[in-house]
Amino acid sequence: MTPPDQIGQLFMVDFTGHEPSAEVERLIRDGVGGIILFEKNVAEPAQIAALTNALQRVAADAGHPPLLVSMDQEGGPVVRLRAGATHFPSAMAFGAAGSEAIVASAAGITARELRAVGVQMNFAPVLDVNTNPLNPVIGVRSYGEDPERVGRLGAAAVRAMEVSGVAATVKHFPGHGDTVVDSHLGLPVVTHDLQRLDRVELAPYRQAIAAGCAAVMTAHIVFKALDPDRPATVSPAVLGFLRARMGFSGVLVTDSMAMDAMTGYAPPGEAAVQALLAGADIVLACGALEAQREALGAVRGAVERGRIPAARIADAVRRVASLRERFRLAERTIVPVDDVARRVGVPAHLVVADHAAEAAATVVRDPAGLLPVRTGAFAVIDGAAGTGTAARLAGALRAAGREAAAVPVEAVAQASRDAVRVVPVGHARRDTPETRAAAARVAQAAAATGPIIAVATGAPYVLTEVPPSVTCLAVYGDDPPSLRAAARALAGLITPQGVLPVSLA
Repeated sequence: MTPPDQIGQLFMVDFTGHEPSAEVERLIRDGVGGIILFEKNVAEPAQIAALTNALQRVAADAGHPPLLVSMDQEGGPVVRLRAGATHFPSAMAFGAAGSEAIVASAAGITARELRAVGVQMNFAPVLDVNTNPLNPVIGVRSYGEDPERVGRLGAAAVRAMEVSGVAATVKHFPGHGDTVVDSHLGLPVVTHDLQRLDRVELAPYRQAIAAGCAAVMTAHIVFKALDPDRPATVSPAVLGFLRARMGFSGVLVTDSMAMDAMTGYAPPGEAAVQALLAGADIVLACGALEAQREALGAVRGAVERGRIPAARIADAVRRVASLRERFRLAERTIVPVDDVARRVGVPAHLVVADHAAEAAATVVRDPAGLLPVRTGAFAVIDGAAGTGTAARLAGALRAAGREAAAVPVEAVAQASRDAVRVVPVGHARRDTPETRAAAARVAQAAAATGPIIAVATGAPYVLTEVPPSVTCLAVYGDDPPSLRAAARALAGLITPQGVLPVSLA
């Protein structure tokens, strides 16, 4: 490859549409080596396979190496491939189940389904240790608050994913679990000393590195103990610590450079230059085409002027090439579209997703001894502010063989006095207007005659604001398997065995 093409290999871009846009085709011909797919690109699995094949053909026709195609397929609320694929519960659900075997089964299936549609790199698992109930962006995306459990389950996911042919990308280094600012919207700052970081935030990454993780994604967060001024993504001190002190030799990829934490720090071109100088190997250049081209041009200019040493580019290119070789991308560039229906979202995979969700179901408290509810009807109150969760949970209860109807909270008094009132509440963090409103809906339902059960269909922190007399069940998500698990637990078809992976005190 020519030097300009080498630089392009260090960029991963997004685009809009279910087919390759003219703009992304030009970027690929210009040497860009990676693509990230979002929901805006996804209709159903066979369409994604056709899309990745078309993108790969553009790269091949231009004489470039196979594209590295990525996606965020974490499970729970962050999945890009939904309809027709296997939707696994959130990481926190797996944390509640606590089983490496269940994590490995899910990660292996996720990887095989991604490879079937032409995706070779998954931006998962999340290794953030969610110690802060006020965290606005991680929540159920984390396995929990215990560093050992996060690392153990994350390492199991890494091993299974990579054995199944997908490069795992652990994130968000050094850790997004103890922030109160969402880096999509601002620049978080973590002030913990190095001893605390070493004990909590960094511990899971050691386990993932030992497990052979192919890639690490950087966080747009200032860690005062490592670099008082720069976000980790553009900090030689932070990324150098990962290389020299933690022994990571794989690919370093930035989080999206279109997030406000970075756009508020530096223009796209300068941010990309600083990221590569700091030690990143792939710049995730999402957003407007103008910003993508600005970043690519700025890096090429910086190399020409000697600001970025040629050796730094060569080092990054070598790591990306090694990843391609490790996962044999050149041998499996084009995927058979006709095989997708037999490999993605198949019944055996859906059974594993249901098993994971059922293993996660957790009785948080049951002061009145309501669970399980073996007889009678359910009135599912819309406690999630019109999200549709109540209707879907009522449908899951009916599928479990029980009489159930979704009821607006305003009409709770009209619900049958004999019906058990169930209120799904799903929010990421505690002590916010949304969680207080959800708790108020539970209290309103509780004021009516009859038993009541709150079901946490998100992070369980919201349950701290629910009246203590209310029975509480946590399933850690409102994805289909989690709602089915909630219904089966409520109806007594399963006995919840999950353990809270975060503290509610």
